[in-house]
Amino acid sequence: MSISSHVVERSNFRGRIRDWWRGLSSIARRTAELDCCGRDEVERLAKDVGVTGPELHVLAGKWPDSLDLLRQRTEELKLDVAEIAQVEPQVVRDLQRTCALCASKRRCRHDLVDNPADPAWQDYCPNAMTLTALLAERGRSPATSQA
Repeated sequence: MSISSHVVERSNFRGRIRDWWRGLSSIARRTAELDCCGRDEVERLAKDVGVTGPELHVLAGKWPDSLDLLRQRTEELKLDVAEIAQVEPQVVRDLQRTCALCASKRRCRHDLVDNPADPAWQDYCPNAMTLTALLAERGRSPATSQA
């Protein structure tokens, strides 16, 4: 490995650390702002968003890009989220909330990069049933939507 590749590697590593720190700081700010509100205010905010108080705390602590996987999956399925939101905004909100709270993000991210057409996502994705129903409403199935 040459010296220049070490420099590039080091700067990439520094960039990842910097991005990680910025994300962590952002999470700390969001959760601190929520902690400044009283319990009643947090519950009111949570109700406005359609979640519980504890879920709102969890959502506030998620990375800003926590919905990227949902966007990627809906693009892979050729579902127009903006169109769905016009007709069924509560369905889109539920998809977003469920995705943000999902515990299978690492597997999902890997599957979307490695083989996005593989139907294995339907076995672990908590949004699989909803996404499949949205496809069925449009006369498609997850297997045919990638074509």
